[in-house]
Amino acid sequence: MKRTVPAIAVLCILLLSGCAGYKLGPVHKAEYKSVAIPMFKNSTLKPQLEAQVTNAMIKRLQTDGSLAVRFVEDADVIVRGEIINYRRNTLRGQRLDTTVPHELRLSMEVRIEAYDRVTGAIILPPTVVTGSADAFIGADQQTSELQALPLIADDLAKKAVSLLVERW
Repeated sequence: MKRTVPAIAVLCILLLSGCAGYKLGPVHKAEYKSVAIPMFKNSTLKPQLEAQVTNAMIKRLQTDGSLAVRFVEDADVIVRGEIINYRRNTLRGQRLDTTVPHELRLSMEVRIEAYDRVTGAIILPPTVVTGSADAFIGADQQTSELQALPLIADDLAKKAVSLLVERW
């Protein structure tokens, strides 16, 4: 009994000392702490994409937690974006009429850039990011596309936020 107490104490100290280097909080060491995401510009013929993508970017940044989302006047970094392409590619056609799509791959391309609000220094040069999602065509194609838009925007935002946070 007298030997087991010191042995357990030493074992606990050894196990807990392995976690001594860990800490909570953001992993990047940049001087930038906040970011602003003004409404993206939509250069496609598909309406309402800019709101979907901008909101997805903000949600992803809030989920990541590395950078605080602020208004343009208060942010260290401003991220601008432009939706430059929206595509529909047929993956599978209907069984009896192959010209009518049954499954689509929808994709969106966005050009993003980030710069320091005060100095204007470029932090992320213009970079094209692509997001995509697959959609089965149900009753009508338009409804199926509308349901897939949040998935596309989230995929795109995940890639863009990763670029922003890991680059710093």
